[in-house]
Amino acid sequence: MIAMNLFVGIAAGLISGMVKIGWEAILPPRSQARDETNPPQQLLQQLGVPRRITHAYVHYSKDQKVYYVALMMHFAFSIFFAVAFALFYRALPIISLGQGSLYGLVIWFAFHIVIMPLSKTVPSPANQPFAEHFSEILGHIVWAWSIYLVVIALLG
Repeated sequence: MIAMNLFVGIAAGLISGMVKIGWEAILPPRSQARDETNPPQQLLQQLGVPRRITHAYVHYSKDQKVYYVALMMHFAFSIFFAVAFALFYRALPIISLGQGSLYGLVIWFAFHIVIMPLSKTVPSPANQPFAEHFSEILGHIVWAWSIYLVVIALLG
């Protein structure tokens, strides 16, 4: 049973990671200037990873840069929390409230309001523009909802 939950969590993480990227294409959370070094890249640099690695990219479709290190961080985050959801949603049904929306809001609050500002990865919440909060709050709700949908569809 645990192996199946892990498998489903990984699948939900990959799918929800794509959902979150799509959401951010519709409502970009940061200005282009602030996104020159996005939060995953900034965190890695704070941990001593050089910029040449954090900003490593491949070209796609001639002129599109795909920053694959940041992309790996994005999907690792998504997979981690989707696996956690798949493993614990039956034992802790509170994380399923609002079809996973509460789960997304808690994760948004923990990371965007507490952890990343305290670690200086992003500015304090008061110094973040409304558009960033708006995009990230709704993005985390949709992201967690997609985790919920995949987990419920595959595990019941």
